[in-house]
Amino acid sequence: MKGENLMLNGDLWTIVDVAPAPELAEMVAAILEEEGFVALTKSPDHIGDALSSLGSSGIGTTYVLVPEGRAEEALELIAATVTDYEGDSLEALLADMNAAETESNTASEREESD
Repeated sequence: MKGENLMLNGDLWTIVDVAPAPELAEMVAAILEEEGFVALTKSPDHIGDALSSLGSSGIGTTYVLVPEGRAEEALELIAATVTDYEGDSLEALLADMNAAETESNTASEREESD
């Protein structure tokens, strides 16, 4: 999937990462955006027929896309900065992220009630 080009809204985009969970795709997109890239995250359901022809079927899978002209540079940045998580390490990371989000939401609620 990585490196595949897709036409979205009349523009050519390249898949630069395939994340096993939306939260991880958002993290990769944020890294890219901090470096000046335009990045989209899309689930296979939101891209539709374009991905069905590529054989996509992963539940929870989320793609990170950049405009085709910056794909190679984005792939290099991802290779240098992103850790691939799977199995138990993926489950632990997602649990930690959910706990941190819950803690942040609780703190915000306390601030709003003060």
